[in-house]
Amino acid sequence: MEKQYGDYFNLSHVESSSHIYGPGKRFVVWFQGCALACNGCWNKEMWSFKDKLLVQREQLLDRILNTSNIQGVTFLGGEPLHQSSNLWWLIRKIREHSDLTIFLFTGYEQEELESQNNFSNILEFCDIVTLGRYQEDSRNTNQQWIGSDNQSVLYPDNSREAGQPENINQVEIIIEDNESIRILGFPDDMLINEILN
Repeated sequence: MEKQYGDYFNLSHVESSSHIYGPGKRFVVWFQGCALACNGCWNKEMWSFKDKLLVQREQLLDRILNTSNIQGVTFLGGEPLHQSSNLWWLIRKIREHSDLTIFLFTGYEQEELESQNNFSNILEFCDIVTLGRYQEDSRNTNQQWIGSDNQSVLYPDNSREAGQPENINQVEIIIEDNESIRILGFPDDMLINEILN
């Protein structure tokens, strides 16, 4: 399912510095919109396809390329491949102009990606990919980069990343200038209570 926004991305959130969504320090982009709607999804607010944060693709490219001291870029959501035309444009441009590695999170399985003509791009342009829908009855937050046991992590043959996922649960806590707190990752209820109390 391709959703068009012209030469704009419809995004939910952008984080210019994160250490939990792939190897090293990364620029992270959350896409807005997901038709997969997995039961128990952690990011239900990202299901809607209504415009949330429209960012012109050249501006996002410039922001990524001008962010210093990052190892790569991670795309997740939502479902990034609902905006595949602009996504593949952006990934090609990043690879043309930098050595940044590409990590893509998708809820699709390989067979679906092949039928969408996305799998060949994944093999050519991505360094790490997580595949598969989140399954609530297989939830496992102690696996780095995936949320349920059915999901898999793929390193294409030409991957430039060597870092392998560990059996850990990572969380980032960000304190904004206005003193509000944002929590990234998969915190359990005990951790949230500790942070808020």
